[in-house]
Amino acid sequence: MIGEIKINPPVATYSNPATLNDLRRINFIFGANGTGKTTISRVIAQTEENSHCQLIWQGGAPLNAMVYNRDFVDRNFNQDSPLQGVFTLGENQVEAEREIARLQPEIEKVDDQIASLNRQLDGDDDQPGKRKELVDLEPALREKCFAQKKLHDNYFQEAFTGVRNNAERFKEKVLSERDSNNAESLTLDELKEKGRTVFSKGLERTSPLADLSADNLIEVESHELLKKAIIGNQDVDIAALIDRLGNSDWVKQGIKFHEQDPETCPFCQQSTDDHFADSLKSFFSDAYDSDIQALRALQSNYQRASERLLATVQRNIELGNPFLKLELFNAEAQALSERLKGNRALLEDKLAEPSRKIELDPVEPLLMNLQKTVSEANDATTSHNQTVANIATERQTLTTQVWRYVLNELTEDLSEYQENKNQLTQTIRGMEGGLRAKKQRRGELKEQIAELEKQTTSIQPTIAAINDLLQRFGFHSFKLGESNDGRHYRIVRENGEDASRSLSEGEKTFITFLYFYYLIKGAQTPSGITSNRVVVFDDPISSLDSDILYIVSSLIKGVMEEVRSEAGQIKQVFLLTHNVYFHKEITFNQKRPSDRALNEESFWLVKKLQQGSVVERCNTNPIRSAYELLWEDVKSANLSSLSLQNTLRRILENYFTMWGGMGKDEICALFDGRDKLICQSLFSWVNDGSHSIHDDLYINQGEQTNETYLRVFRNIFEKAGQLGHYEMMAGEQPALTEEEQAIAQHGI
Repeated sequence: MIGEIKINPPVATYSNPATLNDLRRINFIFGANGTGKTTISRVIAQTEENSHCQLIWQGGAPLNAMVYNRDFVDRNFNQDSPLQGVFTLGENQVEAEREIARLQPEIEKVDDQIASLNRQLDGDDDQPGKRKELVDLEPALREKCFAQKKLHDNYFQEAFTGVRNNAERFKEKVLSERDSNNAESLTLDELKEKGRTVFSKGLERTSPLADLSADNLIEVESHELLKKAIIGNQDVDIAALIDRLGNSDWVKQGIKFHEQDPETCPFCQQSTDDHFADSLKSFFSDAYDSDIQALRALQSNYQRASERLLATVQRNIELGNPFLKLELFNAEAQALSERLKGNRALLEDKLAEPSRKIELDPVEPLLMNLQKTVSEANDATTSHNQTVANIATERQTLTTQVWRYVLNELTEDLSEYQENKNQLTQTIRGMEGGLRAKKQRRGELKEQIAELEKQTTSIQPTIAAINDLLQRFGFHSFKLGESNDGRHYRIVRENGEDASRSLSEGEKTFITFLYFYYLIKGAQTPSGITSNRVVVFDDPISSLDSDILYIVSSLIKGVMEEVRSEAGQIKQVFLLTHNVYFHKEITFNQKRPSDRALNEESFWLVKKLQQGSVVERCNTNPIRSAYELLWEDVKSANLSSLSLQNTLRRILENYFTMWGGMGKDEICALFDGRDKLICQSLFSWVNDGSHSIHDDLYINQGEQTNETYLRVFRNIFEKAGQLGHYEMMAGEQPALTEEEQAIAQHGI
């Protein structure tokens, strides 16, 4: 049977998840119209729009769910087609019935075995189940493995790299090492001693230094242009004068000024002619310009080469090579930097005075000292890195030896884990095989019963039983008849004419209920009439008068007794209603002490609050009288606005119709403005009936709140002189008179 119902929103009036759990064989569900009862019946029926909601079956074996609700009536009472036949076992088929009676307990026995296997596999409240036991092996081993990690983590962190901070990964590493680790076993002290050296953080690979080269600088130092006096053309007539001055560079600078003032000599300020200007230009020939360009190129190359060399020196310093004699290297690097700086200055002077001869200080001796220091550091670095390479192998070896030690420490735990895992795996595999065999056996038995039912079923006993009930309860104007195909019913008059289109609502409801009542004891197909089932009655007494309501109650109570005794195919029943009288009638049981639920029962209330429908379990029968329940809704803090209006109108209908005293017009005349409109809307409902919908009673919801309606509702009782009744039902303390207030204040 169903153990739990989960309603997953969005569905109908349910905005939040709702759960009915620990369900019993008989389950009473009470709620007003529109609160969400039919949704529960549709979830049990697993209609398409409710298929995302869950039914959890005890033992994991679903039963056939048969649901009587509005959907059932709409499906089955179709005026354009006959009712589908309800097949029951035919008469005089003693041998077939005897065989079915023999097979049915065997099916139930197999079902019990299937449920037992499911419980053993998946567990229940009393035991966890084999699958859960298998899953639980993992966290138990995980904790034991991680305890070893915590015990040795301080001195074996290197060996545990990658799994130190994750217990699950550590456990998986243990299992992986178990299958592949063949390392030598060492004692803990031996491992610690080796770890101090092999796992030392100082033993890491060191990057070598860059070699230093100054070929470009040495080439510039020996260039012939540096020792050459770069002067002008000696064949020009003013060449002798310039040579006597001994400063062709000064003359070269004067040309710029003569170009600005061609008629004045830039040197003596005397007048000049064109011949003087031509002589100056001829003195500084193309050969002179070519030497100057070559000199500039030498200066630029020297600048770039020196910058590259100094950058390489700086990178070697910043590399942090532990084998570099840093203090010596810095001193030699500083000397090199100063010499390069001086040479660059000499080149700049040469470029400013091309006729000057210069000689650069050689950088090669300084560079050789620096390179010697670099080479010594690199030799030590190479040796160190070779050692590190060997240490990497040693670390790998030691790591596998550490894991071998961990495996040795966990030998008993791993052995127990594997033994339990193998045993549970084999047990589960055997149970799953047995479960498949039992399900196959159940299918075979059901096929046998289906074949027997096809040979022995008939709709005639159902026709006779329903017609007998119709006659006994006074329905003489119509009856059921068999259709021509022998598989459907027809609703006919005494003279055989079709009566389906002329039935009243009460007659339709009653005959549809009777049809369902016999359906749950048979089936709509020749096979399956003996299958176990869950039955749902959702408001089966709509449109029925009190006499028929009593008949329906009696029939349902008979179904309930069958469920209590566990004697038939109906294993569980759900009863949903909004009718207080009907609820009290079907829940009456002399064995129930103080309205408390019996062991096989559960009571539920369905309410529609502002945030949507909710379902509440009750330890006792929650229904007292309809009038008291209406006042309980008034006291509810979060009842929806529409539900509250309906509740207030029904209270006024019940109380003022019975008590009288003041008429509607008298009471409404005591109000003004909007309050009067609200008062009139409530009493209009009273006059017109509380089970219909009136478009003319709509009031704009803009300012309308529950508080406004409750205030007008209270004022109605106050203005009608019935405030005491209101205070009693609403649970309010009555207001004190002036005399009572004085007594309370002064203690008189």
